[in-house]
Amino acid sequence: MSELRFDNQTVVVTGAGGGLGKAYALFFASRGANVVVNDLGGSHKGEGKSGKVCSDISKANQPKLTSTQGRR
Repeated sequence: MSELRFDNQTVVVTGAGGGLGKAYALFFASRGANVVVNDLGGSHKGEGKSGKVCSDISKANQPKLTSTQGRR
């Protein structure tokens, strides 16, 4: 059975800084999707920044990566 691919598809993943959001972002990236990640930060005020998920997605052989981190 061939694996499900998402080539030439774009997915937007909110809360991609950790947990399920990060898992989904990495999954779609590994299957060829263009991934837009968004995470407001670690606190209730949206403070805290980490680009780690972006580098993790890049390592999943994802050539196109867009981050909305820090944009409001």
